Amino acid sequence: MKPRTRFAPSPTGRLHIGNARTALFNWLFARHTGGDFVLRIEDTDIERSSAVFEASIFEDLKWLGLGWDEGPDTGGKWGPYRQSERLAMYKELADRLVVKGAAYNCYCTKERLEGLKKSQLASGVPPRYDNRCRGIKDSGIPVGVRPAVRFKVPAKDVSFADGVHGEVIFDSKSFGDFVIMGSDGAASYNFAVVADDALMGITDVIRGDDHLSNTPRQILLFESLGFKPPRFSHIPLVLGTDRVPLGKRDISASLRSLREDGYLPEAVLNSVARLGWSPGEGFLGLDEMARLFDIGRLSRSPSVFDPSTLKRYNKMAISALSPEELFGLMGLKADEGLKRALEAVKPNAVTIGELKRLLNPFTDLPVFTPVSTDEARSILSEPYAKEVLKAFLKEAEGAAVLDETNYLNIMNGVKRATNEKGKRLYMPIRAALTGQAEGIELVTVLKLLGRARVIERLKKAGGYK
Repeated sequence: MKPRTRFAPSPTGRLHIGNARTALFNWLFARHTGGDFVLRIEDTDIERSSAVFEASIFEDLKWLGLGWDEGPDTGGKWGPYRQSERLAMYKELADRLVVKGAAYNCYCTKERLEGLKKSQLASGVPPRYDNRCRGIKDSGIPVGVRPAVRFKVPAKDVSFADGVHGEVIFDSKSFGDFVIMGSDGAASYNFAVVADDALMGITDVIRGDDHLSNTPRQILLFESLGFKPPRFSHIPLVLGTDRVPLGKRDISASLRSLREDGYLPEAVLNSVARLGWSPGEGFLGLDEMARLFDIGRLSRSPSVFDPSTLKRYNKMAISALSPEELFGLMGLKADEGLKRALEAVKPNAVTIGELKRLLNPFTDLPVFTPVSTDEARSILSEPYAKEVLKAFLKEAEGAAVLDETNYLNIMNGVKRATNEKGKRLYMPIRAALTGQAEGIELVTVLKLLGRARVIERLKKAGGYK
């Protein structure tokens, strides 16, 4: 059968780096094997699911270049691709299990279940259902109570060959009978995902190892329903630098946030691909990643998302783009002077936002403001700064051009006039000319701005006429 993988996010928040890795690895496997990549939306959490988050998922995946062969917006013969549109299928399969005696109605109240759990924990026993309703007779059915449906777990070891962890064995006694349909008619996660994977013909599932403990339950359901389970590969979760797994609340690691901060999709993909996989050195495109992808080479150890790695790849991504592409990303109209400035500042930029900030002093879009940062404003407020600017202005007005030779002469003249050196000498000049406290070499700033603009900005920053 043709390989089929899926990415099944819940639209209850924005995608983060961990989600992106799961999507990427499934996409790479599908492309490596010539299979299909399916996007499925798990939106049965009615209260938390949002159309806004669903749209954000589509947008983020497309931004990364991870297109899907089937999904809610593209359709396909295995649909529908939203769980909220598959409720009738879940009920039909649950009824089938009840009829064959593999599942049963459970009339236990929430209060009873909470009390059972509490007493088991107090006794030091792992909480699990006590099977009270397994053999309930018609005479014992409470009146007016809507039942849930529980799967009758057989007493057996459940084993499977995990693509990452190897042979894994669970004793079914550790979890007991579990709910597959709630009293409200909603399918549980484990039941819905099994129904979806089975009915959509999913052959391979790559997901986080937080789902490892769900797998024996799901395998029992596949077997009881008469479906062949897919091949499972559980990858360790992605951790933040605090060694805590990334989640939807980690806004700084969300794809939306990274995109807004000026990171490029190529950089995100290269950074994410190295979280538990070693495709080798160098900057790789998606096609090359797909050619190299091998589940057998995925790590069993957790990976830490290091922002410095992302920054390194983003610098590489920026350097690989043409001036026209970069100006397009920044929304700027290029001219020859601005192209020269771009080449000068590009090595100093980590993100597109930083690139635009560094380029801002050399463009009138938006109109340049000499003091544009708090740090620069603070520098120019120092008593010594005005004397430095006054001395530099005098030297610049006396120079025919501002090149390397004249720059050295000018700076020596300012030193003699003010007795300043180091940051107290250079920082006021940079702040006055660029509105920033850091950036490219000051001599390069002078050459890019030209003598007329340098004098104009010095006068404006120093309040001279």
